[in-house]
Amino acid sequence: MVEQRPRKRASYHHGDLRAALIGAGIDLAREGGPQALVLREVTRVVGVAPNSAYGHFPTLTALKKAVAQRARGDMAVAMKAHLDGVAPAEPADAREAATTYLREVGRAYVQYALTEPGLFRTAMGGDPTGIRVPAAPADTSGDEDDRPRPRAFLERALTRLVEVGCLRPEDTGKAVTASWATVHGLSIMLLDLLPQLTAEEKNMAIDDALAVLVAGLIRP
Repeated sequence: MVEQRPRKRASYHHGDLRAALIGAGIDLAREGGPQALVLREVTRVVGVAPNSAYGHFPTLTALKKAVAQRARGDMAVAMKAHLDGVAPAEPADAREAATTYLREVGRAYVQYALTEPGLFRTAMGGDPTGIRVPAAPADTSGDEDDRPRPRAFLERALTRLVEVGCLRPEDTGKAVTASWATVHGLSIMLLDLLPQLTAEEKNMAIDDALAVLVAGLIRP
């Protein structure tokens, strides 16, 4: 019989219970995805009674939304680290640099999904209203997170393509849909339908999909 080790309880100071609950939710989501976000388990990890959470999250949906928002911020941080790492190797030619940046944004998205599947599913498969922050968001009582979102890098990539004449401004909306469908669909395929592929085969699939995407978007 395998001994079940108790989870490490999250510590918090007075007034930080909300942050502790979100942090515990992130830890659970990392291990088990959005389905692991159960209010009783979150409060157990933190070390408080379930009723203590209701002052901050009146429903489980509210907690899941806050955790998904935090996960999107974490995903964006990881994507930025990848983009910063490859930036020195960006081609000198402006058109090539713009297309390379788009490919690397896509690669960063899929790589995060493969590295952190639980957080990826929580970030991108939960509340869809959180993917694009509205211009005038409602009061979320402390849920605001000023870190960028994954979509911000895609929007920057497409802006660069427009600036160098590779993409018509009026086609930007279509390009967003095509790009996001490509990387998100590929992520789900590699996680759920093709998990048996080797790391090399997955990298080849990423390269091929992104090459087709770029070829379809770029104006001659």
